[in-house]
Amino acid sequence: MFEFLKTYSDTTAIIYVSKGGIEKIYSYRDLDIASSKVANLLIKKGIHKGDRVFVYIDRSPETYFFALGILKIGAVFCPIFSSFGPDAVKERFIDCSGSLIITEDKLKENVKSFPHLIIDNDDFIKSFSSMDSDYISSNLNNDDIAIIHYTSGTTGKPKGAVHKLGALKSHMKTSKDVLHLVKGTNYWCTADPAWITGTSYGIFGPLSVGAMILVSDPGYRVHQILQTLEKYKISIWYTAPTLLRMLMRQDKSVFKDYDLSSLKKIFSVGEILSGEVFRWGVENFRLPIFDTWFQTETGSIMIANTGHFPVKSGSMGKPVEDINAAILDDSYNILDKGDIGHLAIKTPWASMFCDYWGNNEKYKSRFHDDWYITGDLAYRDDEGYFYFVSREDDIINTAGHLLSPYEVETILNSHPFVLESAVVGVKDKMLGETVKAYIILKEEIKPSTKLQLDLRMLVRNRLSPFASPQSIEFVDSIPKTESGKIIRG
Repeated sequence: MFEFLKTYSDTTAIIYVSKGGIEKIYSYRDLDIASSKVANLLIKKGIHKGDRVFVYIDRSPETYFFALGILKIGAVFCPIFSSFGPDAVKERFIDCSGSLIITEDKLKENVKSFPHLIIDNDDFIKSFSSMDSDYISSNLNNDDIAIIHYTSGTTGKPKGAVHKLGALKSHMKTSKDVLHLVKGTNYWCTADPAWITGTSYGIFGPLSVGAMILVSDPGYRVHQILQTLEKYKISIWYTAPTLLRMLMRQDKSVFKDYDLSSLKKIFSVGEILSGEVFRWGVENFRLPIFDTWFQTETGSIMIANTGHFPVKSGSMGKPVEDINAAILDDSYNILDKGDIGHLAIKTPWASMFCDYWGNNEKYKSRFHDDWYITGDLAYRDDEGYFYFVSREDDIINTAGHLLSPYEVETILNSHPFVLESAVVGVKDKMLGETVKAYIILKEEIKPSTKLQLDLRMLVRNRLSPFASPQSIEFVDSIPKTESGKIIRG
């Protein structure tokens, strides 16, 4: 299962660039040794096959060491954003009865109630260094649970999408066939490892084919991004429309200051790639931007522009090999070309999620006959290209992060001055959507700018920065259906 670590032993696996500009280089052999030490350390800590281990750290080489080490012993890798606050961590850890949280000293207050391992102190470094550098995985098979990615829902708690070890085969295949990664490719995936893209195509996919992965926070400064592309001679770049829109704000002349001749392909994921961004990419990078589509639940790319056929502006592309996608009506019949309906994927496929942890009823509701109903609305043209229209539910997509209005409302409602809240997404040219909150205050409380700021910070600190409302409006009432459901439209 992890033969690639030895197959590409002398090849560079990771170039890590810290926020301070410090650079470290790791070969596949280094990665094999470090992940084996992690495996031995976890066993010493009492972690067994099937235990859920959360990785709650900034993007760093240690993310890769632990992701591989966890899988080597047959435990379950559960990545979460380092920007999450204590409530978000608690809800996810408790939901799947987690065994251990891997974290950093700066985040220890958020995990103090749970078993945890802090990796940036002398005790860990000493213990890690003393571990055996060899570990041979055994008793593993493709049906073993390997990864749980938490995804937001419109109501209730986040859902843990469960993936099997066999999903890694899809990560490898699509890394080759869609992203065109091969041994030695200089590759940069800007997605955080806690996101499905950052795991499937930031860790497992590119490593399985021997690519060189740049691990560096892209930031939002155009000079930083272009300088990184130039310095590390990136040839394949996988990013998101939000970051591209950030670059669009800059003077076009800045591109002339950088040699981007090494860049061969740009891929996009996470939200709609508009025609405006596509045209800008062609004009400034002299390259088309290849849009791709998949979900936390699908595990790997389902629909994509691969470079093997012409790109159509605004299209997600066509289904990848072995994937059968269709547009269904409300009775789950296949619609004619051009009609908007439910985007569905024919089951099974190798990286398909196998459950929502502890919520099999919700899992089964996502399927009809042999179709997985994605929750996205789309249409297909007469040449087989697919086009995303919108989500069917109330999920807010801000800069590629899918947020549950319910989670944000729960935090806002915990404030002693708040009687009730309703959270919606508001269209935004830069971020796709931003979070807006409508607040009903308790009778004796008066609205104020300070209270707005306090509420934003409450969500930021307890949930995450990208969930913090950019706009808060105090209101007297919130529209609801007869059943009491908030009308968000």
